[in-house]
Amino acid sequence: MDRCRRDLADPSCATGLIRAIVSRWGLTSAPHFSRAFRAAYGLSPENYRRKHR
Repeated sequence: MDRCRRDLADPSCATGLIRAIVSRWGLTSAPHFSRAFRAAYGLSPENYRRKHR
């Protein structure tokens, strides 16, 4: 999950789909990732990405 978090904050990954980032790191369920990400970091993956642009 930390690798996904870093990619979400990386400007070079800003135009890619979140599910592509999730898949790149071997996770198969975007909805499960989204719930786990929110529990771990307090924001949805999309909101985290916006905040770190």
